[in-house]
Amino acid sequence: MMSMIEEGVIFAFGYWTVKPGREDVFLEKWQSFAQWTLNHFRGARWVYMVRDQEKNNEFMSFGPWDSPESIAAWRESPKFHTAVSELRELCDMIQPATMREVTHIKR
Repeated sequence: MMSMIEEGVIFAFGYWTVKPGREDVFLEKWQSFAQWTLNHFRGARWVYMVRDQEKNNEFMSFGPWDSPESIAAWRESPKFHTAVSELRELCDMIQPATMREVTHIKR
């Protein structure tokens, strides 16, 4: 049975459509940026990048944060803007999102 969660975990998401042929460079730059994030922002807990199995150039990154304020501080940082600008050059589309957990099911 599912249960609703009033104050669930907050996640930062990124939806990325990478220019064909630029996927390896994108992943290298993204990994560096993700590691910097984990090293410099206490609110970040972990981060995953997943790739579409059929569309090789579509990715989604996501990870939980301690608070909406920690995500906002990260997104307002100069390094964030520089990194996203560099990643944007490799992408046709970048769509950030902030989402809150509303339910989960565990084994």
